[in-house]
Amino acid sequence: MKANKKIRKNRHRATEGKNSLLEFDFMHSLDLGLKFILVVVTVSLFSLGLIFAHDLVTQSSYFGLKKINVSGINTLARAEVLSQAEIAEGDNVLAINLNTVRLRLIAHPWIRDAAVTRQIPSTLSITVIEEKAVAKAVVDSDLQILLDTQGQPFKRYDPGLDTRAASLPQIFGLHLESMEQKCGFSGKLHDSVMDVLALKGIGRIDKITADRDVGIKIATRIFNGRDSVGNTPITLKLGFDGFQAKLNNAEHIIDYMETSVPQKRLCSIDMFNIRSVTVTLEDKDIMPGTIKGGA
Repeated sequence: MKANKKIRKNRHRATEGKNSLLEFDFMHSLDLGLKFILVVVTVSLFSLGLIFAHDLVTQSSYFGLKKINVSGINTLARAEVLSQAEIAEGDNVLAINLNTVRLRLIAHPWIRDAAVTRQIPSTLSITVIEEKAVAKAVVDSDLQILLDTQGQPFKRYDPGLDTRAASLPQIFGLHLESMEQKCGFSGKLHDSVMDVLALKGIGRIDKITADRDVGIKIATRIFNGRDSVGNTPITLKLGFDGFQAKLNNAEHIIDYMETSVPQKRLCSIDMFNIRSVTVTLEDKDIMPGTIKGGA
């Protein structure tokens, strides 16, 4: 009888172990949850502390802007630079975003580049590099554009605002072209105009006319005050190259006029060919005989 008796599993003990396992998992999960909540609360309190400290520092009168240094300005006024930067004395020096201020400054057409630094606790320094206008390109009857030292446009000329550019030479005959997502000037005529503007001893130029057939013609006051010229601009026709030699040759012609025919007044000198120069007088007569220029 005993040999045939089946051995039964202890279901009570198995259930007991399973309940213990479930109880253990629940407690472990609860422990992890509490730790997570503790971390979240800690991070939140730390973030709030940082925000409080930031607000305390950036609103403190101790860091109020008391001195603003502005350097590099010639065309612009100090007040205009500060207005463009959108800063003023009293602003918190730590609350100012230096890169934002720089971007505001270089958005001004007369500012090519800028640097902004701060000195704790209350000083801000601004250094600007201004655009330098060398001429006004006449695009059409009601539009003139200021050119920089590279001969490229950087702003529309406004007679009421750009007073320092009033005496710059006007350039006629150049045509705007599309260049790398912006408009500009290029080509042989443009290069010739820039070569003329770079001449030494050119004096004041009132007007430069660029023509693809005859080259460069300028109206200049370089010889004003000389007896053979008077006080009106004289026209020099310079062709496409050799500008410095032609300018020197014009000087020799003026000297010759002063000594040989002092009663005559010059109107223009055509030096397209430097070896055969033609002089036109104020009364529109051609001077007797063609003046032979130097090499």
